Amino acid sequence: MNTQNSEAKAGSSPLARRLKIQWIRDLREKDPVSAPFLVKFSSVGTDKNGKSFMNLVLMDKTGELEARVWEDVPRIAGQAVRDAFVWVDGKCQAYQGRRQVVVSRVQVLREDEVDVKDYLVESPVDAEKLYAQLLGFVATMQDPFYKALAEAVLRDDAEIVDRVKRAPAAKSVHHAYKTGLLEHVVSITGILDALSKHYGHFLDRDLLFLGGFFHDIGKLWELSYDRVTDYTTEGKLIGHLVMGVELVEKKIAELEAQPGRIPGAFPLEKKLLVKHVILAHHGEYEYGSPKRPKCLEALVVHYIDDLDSKVNAIRTFIEADQSPGRWTGLNRMYERFFFKPDWALDALAARNGGDALATRSAETR
Repeated sequence: MNTQNSEAKAGSSPLARRLKIQWIRDLREKDPVSAPFLVKFSSVGTDKNGKSFMNLVLMDKTGELEARVWEDVPRIAGQAVRDAFVWVDGKCQAYQGRRQVVVSRVQVLREDEVDVKDYLVESPVDAEKLYAQLLGFVATMQDPFYKALAEAVLRDDAEIVDRVKRAPAAKSVHHAYKTGLLEHVVSITGILDALSKHYGHFLDRDLLFLGGFFHDIGKLWELSYDRVTDYTTEGKLIGHLVMGVELVEKKIAELEAQPGRIPGAFPLEKKLLVKHVILAHHGEYEYGSPKRPKCLEALVVHYIDDLDSKVNAIRTFIEADQSPGRWTGLNRMYERFFFKPDWALDALAARNGGDALATRSAETR
């Protein structure tokens, strides 16, 4: 059980409460909880007896944790809202194989009582390095229309450049952290580049690149990500596929209005193909794709997007898993357990202050 500094208890002074000494990553079953957190999600429900309760998702820079409030729900519901900093007293327990905090007390904190960066998940990647790689891909494009479109969006638009460097790729599931979208885009573009060499003239490399660049470009506005990642009103009503197509239409119109920027009117077929790759990248109707892939480039972008998303999601799940041994706990999304290779055991040992080699040796006996 974790031992907690007495200054962090519920009766401590406001100055002490600014100190974040208890982290979500380190909480174990039966640990007392007395610490500040950022509220990522909150909702009020009713149990089978008609009693109100609250579901919360608390977060800090080390992770997220579900919490349940059973008492004083009407008062707390008005305080523990999304994006609020709160002091939480309670106890960590196991529920259906997952950690959960049963909350006994909640107090709202002012932003000047906390260090905000303690509550925002740190990006594991270098935004400037990735952005330079992205522009490197753009520079190698050959088609003057496709290249000008890529430059107009990814190089010349200051607002988009700023958002590209900050945006996550999703609210959850994959690349769900700052700069995650850029990491995802650069990753799949590298794979698309290799596939274009492998399949040669059967694939249009520049169209593949635009699929890699733009398939999720609408997420720059579909999501809000200054603090807690959530869907914007535009994102809920329109969605990133349509928003991406709208951006392409807008940027092509701007290019055509600039004398000498492109060799002539943007070819209709090229415009339609770019839009199709965006609209079809989810692959199937049941996955929210308004069109299924009907050209090779759209098919390839769909499969590589899906592959890269899954690799990141499963890798992140394995890295975060705290289960002892070579196997993770149950992954509910994929409905299976995953084998933990040496790199995962090494990371777990490092987090827990153990010896990586000893951990791996013990698991092979």
